[in-house]
Amino acid sequence: MTSAYILIAAILILGGLIAALGDRLGTKVGKARLRLWNLRPKDTAIVVTVLTGTLIAGSTLGILFTFSKSLREGLFRLDEILEQLRTAQSDLQKVSREKQDVAQELQTAQELQNLAQRRLKSINENFEDAKAQLKSVSDQATKLKKDIQTLLKERKELLESKTRLDKQITQLHEQVRARDEELKKGQEKIAVQNRILQQRQTHLQELETRLQSLENQQNQLQTEIEQRDSRIAELDKAINQKDFALKNRESQLNKLESHLKTAVQVLEQYYQIYQELRERQIAIVRGQVLALGAVRIVSPNAVLQVVDELLRRANESAIEAVGSNDVKPSERVVKITKAQVQQLTQQLKEDQNFVVRIISAGNYVEGEKEVRVFADIVVNQKIFSQEETIARVSIDTSDITEENIQQRIDILLAATQFRARRAGVVGNIQVEDGRLKTIVNFIEEISTREEGLDEIKAIAAEETYTIGPLKIRLIGTKDGEILLGT
Repeated sequence: MTSAYILIAAILILGGLIAALGDRLGTKVGKARLRLWNLRPKDTAIVVTVLTGTLIAGSTLGILFTFSKSLREGLFRLDEILEQLRTAQSDLQKVSREKQDVAQELQTAQELQNLAQRRLKSINENFEDAKAQLKSVSDQATKLKKDIQTLLKERKELLESKTRLDKQITQLHEQVRARDEELKKGQEKIAVQNRILQQRQTHLQELETRLQSLENQQNQLQTEIEQRDSRIAELDKAINQKDFALKNRESQLNKLESHLKTAVQVLEQYYQIYQELRERQIAIVRGQVLALGAVRIVSPNAVLQVVDELLRRANESAIEAVGSNDVKPSERVVKITKAQVQQLTQQLKEDQNFVVRIISAGNYVEGEKEVRVFADIVVNQKIFSQEETIARVSIDTSDITEENIQQRIDILLAATQFRARRAGVVGNIQVEDGRLKTIVNFIEEISTREEGLDEIKAIAAEETYTIGPLKIRLIGTKDGEILLGT
């Protein structure tokens, strides 16, 4: 190791000296501008430097090769050494494998040896058992010999018993033959009895056939009886239906007679009212509306024209009502104060829809030439919505006459009129189209219904405003469900 350090130190020192010498030599060559082989001075300096470096490398290798045999051999015999190394490694691997195979074979041999030892031990144990069994078999053989002798004696005894049994069997066969003969005789007797039984069964079948025939005849008779009973029941049912229909017709006839009487009474009442109206001398009653109109003033200048038009219509109604022949259509019969006219015109100037009524201030008879009136003005607004309930009355139609129904409807109409007037309706109030027949038909429909009603309602047939008219519809309900109506 020390020689290696010395060698490295010598190489470093020698390289440094040669480098310094080469540098100095190159410097001198450069300064002297020397030329070698006709080269330029610069090129000559480069050549000197290259030679110096080559000298350093050559001296280094020379020292190494001179003082290190291993380096010299390693450099020149490297391939041979590597080949020897590969060969040695291959031999080593082969030896290792052989070692493993030998170890495995050794282990196998040991296992075989252990197995052989166990088998030897087992064989020894089996040998001892075999010896014991052989002794036992010998004992059994001796015992069997004794048993064979005993069995031979028993065989002799059995043969003697067999001879005795053969004799007994022969005797039994003779007894069986005797019993067979007796059995044959018994079978002949049974055959005779079977023939007798067969004859009796045939007779019994004939009796059963006759019985079945009789039962069939009985069933036919029963069927005919049931059919006759069914026909009789159908006839009874038809008779009952005819009786019921006859009773229904009688009931309908009674209802028609009652309805006819009621209708006659109603007509007599209306005729009496008509006669009273004809005989009445008063032409215009207090509070009677002579003119009615819905107005909306767009221009203030049109107020007086609207008032004049309403008064003109009231005047025509008054002339027509009093029926005076001396009064001309152009004459002013109705009289109203200026204060009322001014108040009316002042109210009409507001931008709203109004209903204006010209109402009689007193009672006037036919032939009068002056009718005092006053004006009533209200806002024209919606009073009732369509199908809104106005009034209602309860009714029990299970046991009620048409007269009672008419009374309940009169009460309903009176309540409807009262509420409508109180709510502000100033126009006409009528049932549907205003015909009396509509109410009469409604009364008839209630009276002819088998199912009763809970109440009768008066509802608005359409939206109703202050000016009217209020058209009402009558409906009959039960448990909240509408069953009939006008």
